Amino acid sequence: MKQPTLYLCYSINDFYSREAGISMLSFLENNPGYEPEEVFFVDYGIHPVNRAKLDGIAARYGKRITYLNGRPVTSEVKRQFPNYRAWKGSMAACIKPFFDKIMPDYVQRLLYIDADTVVAGSIEELQQMDMGDAVVAGTISDMMGHALQNHWYELYSGNTQYMGSGVLLFDLGNWRREDCYQKMVGILQRKKNLRLPDQMLLNNAIPQRLMKVLPTKYNYTMSNYHPWQEYRWMRRYGILPEEECREAIDHPIIIHYLTGWALARPWHEGCRSHRKEEYYRYKALSPWKDDPLAPPIEKLYPPKGFNQKFLFWSLMQTMKPRPYFFAVWAQDLYMGYNRIYSRRRGIDIHSDEGIEACDNRIES
Repeated sequence: MKQPTLYLCYSINDFYSREAGISMLSFLENNPGYEPEEVFFVDYGIHPVNRAKLDGIAARYGKRITYLNGRPVTSEVKRQFPNYRAWKGSMAACIKPFFDKIMPDYVQRLLYIDADTVVAGSIEELQQMDMGDAVVAGTISDMMGHALQNHWYELYSGNTQYMGSGVLLFDLGNWRREDCYQKMVGILQRKKNLRLPDQMLLNNAIPQRLMKVLPTKYNYTMSNYHPWQEYRWMRRYGILPEEECREAIDHPIIIHYLTGWALARPWHEGCRSHRKEEYYRYKALSPWKDDPLAPPIEKLYPPKGFNQKFLFWSLMQTMKPRPYFFAVWAQDLYMGYNRIYSRRRGIDIHSDEGIEACDNRIES
């Protein structure tokens, strides 16, 4: 059966225009069979100069960019629910659970990709995928899934798996049929702590029966781990299948360069990702090819205090040619310390992900 046409979408402010442009370029370079004439950008303040560069990239591949304004939707949601806060100063990521309110009616299948990515292969499998009754598909987190299955916390949705929101495949027809907007509203009325706003909202609102799991190669986030350790970290909790992990490491389709002290972002000096050459390859084809790299993350945001410095040290052990057991020991040592530290300060380190105190799970 022929599947609905897949459309590509990014949602950014001007700060991420370069990375989104390089990601789009890599997508179009590796997906010559992308059928639509347009790529969607939800515009949260892209500068005209960078708009022109984005338009130029699309035109190079015979495409055009359709810019959508998500601000009226996210502003209204935030007005009604002040707990739905901006992520890193922008509401660009917060539009993801509300794409149905801004996308044209002819868009039924929508592939959203975070800007801090490179698309290194074909997404034809996603175009041909049968979504069934699912409203959204994404990759799952082994660590968060392990925490759920061990009852360290519980989601309002009752789900036993946790989906990352960096790469999402939407079936907007199913989404509207299931009235997912009201599911979002239901959570926003009850859940006050949304540290990762769009991701937490989706996982707490969408029941597992309406989610489809994508192979990890479509949101590969482990490239900062040293190759000696990478596979064993991916398999640590036994949630991700062995072959899926091998395929993600050997042939990732979408490489997601995570933020923070993971030091995975190749547009910063000192990047530890062993997949940074992919980024440099597509940057060299882009209008930003001569842009210098930004200073190292740890110089821009140096760890402060014992807790942050301990965390940074433990993360560094996963990026260096250390034996896996030593890196695990370092991580476990930090996690044990953090649990004691949090308990003494009266902080539940898992409560912000799911059900909050004195509340009950929603029926879905």
